[in-house]
Amino acid sequence: MSAGPPHSPRWIGLLDLLACVAGFALVLSLYGALLDPEYAFGSDRWTLDLAVSASVAWIAVVFPGGGWRGGTRNWFDLAFCAVGFNLVVQYGLNYLSLLQPTPWPVAAAGGVASVTLIGVLRSLLAARTRANSSSILLVGYDPVAASLAVPLRSRICGVLARDPASVPADLPALGDLSRFEEVVAATRPGCIVFTEAGWPRTISPRRLLELQYSGVVIEDGAALYEDVLQRVCWQRLRPVDLLLADPVTGNRSVKTLQAIYTNIFGLALLLAAVPLLVALTILTAISNRGRALETATCSGLQRIPFALIRFRTRRPDGSMSWMGRLLTGLHLVNLPQLVNVVRGEMGLFGPPPVRQEFADRLCRLLPAYPYRFAVKPGILGWSQANLRGQRVPDDGLTLGYDLYYAKQQSPSFDIDIFLRTVMRTPEVAVRAAGSTG
Repeated sequence: MSAGPPHSPRWIGLLDLLACVAGFALVLSLYGALLDPEYAFGSDRWTLDLAVSASVAWIAVVFPGGGWRGGTRNWFDLAFCAVGFNLVVQYGLNYLSLLQPTPWPVAAAGGVASVTLIGVLRSLLAARTRANSSSILLVGYDPVAASLAVPLRSRICGVLARDPASVPADLPALGDLSRFEEVVAATRPGCIVFTEAGWPRTISPRRLLELQYSGVVIEDGAALYEDVLQRVCWQRLRPVDLLLADPVTGNRSVKTLQAIYTNIFGLALLLAAVPLLVALTILTAISNRGRALETATCSGLQRIPFALIRFRTRRPDGSMSWMGRLLTGLHLVNLPQLVNVVRGEMGLFGPPPVRQEFADRLCRLLPAYPYRFAVKPGILGWSQANLRGQRVPDDGLTLGYDLYYAKQQSPSFDIDIFLRTVMRTPEVAVRAAGSTG
């Protein structure tokens, strides 16, 4: 029996195992050479720890989430799994007197090194096979398809639409939905993406099942939109989708963990910023000839109102003060929101706070809008990181990103937001370019 092509799951799993072996071999060798001769390269202790640590890390990385999928969040999640599972398993076996555990610095550094090597190998493999990546046939052309066409343009082999004239000239328009069988036979796509709202009435589910059995990937446009653009296509959400989705109540365990580190880091940041806050408050009061702080009533978690604190930037007559211009230019207007974080009304990460009257109005207009309040508003957020630089952010895009954060919230997601805020990555600008209209 053939072992399969180099990009098959079997080969990819083997590459992941080799990466774990190489990562721990490197760390164990350095540890033995610099700190403990018992772990010298090739020794019995070195060999045993290499076999156990690499195997446990590989199991932790491959089986729970399917291995490396790319991105900052995936890297942190896999590194945490590789290190944490190794420590739990080895120290558990040590408690049972079955195994002397690998030193914890080796387990930590080896896990990180293994995941890094997995990412490098996967990236090289992706670069090698990118030219032969599966072609995509879009069935239907609407705002969802238009958004997907931006990042997937090079892979699109054709577009079928009820109105072929609506397809842009730079995309291959192949006719209407009645030509589905003819186009599939001619283009032999590796993936068919359905964005047309009424396609089940036009194309037989039995035929789609046959295509899927033959190896063609069948994708729903809204699901692919969320996966590729990393925002929720809220215009396509049905009431039952909102009722059964995590954003209704949020992930309780993640909320508990986030509350712990949010309170710790929020209090530490507030204490560190006290001298700066005092100085800015005094200067703002002098510049404004009045109060230095102002509050605004915003909707918080589960739409519970709270008083948002920020610096005043205008004098009583409405003119901008010189200190207001300085605070705006330095992005320090919202620094007092650290008080809201410590009081538990906001998080360090989450959707941007919205004034209560605007939130009430948008909840009446948009059925999906209330579900952004399943998490606390935050100082930094996924929508802010992706739409930063837009003078008038699109409310539809903002809601899509906010709902995506509510569904995917995790500590690694918060780290990703922080890194993207500090170092704006090119891919963020690409995602922000796709709009649902």
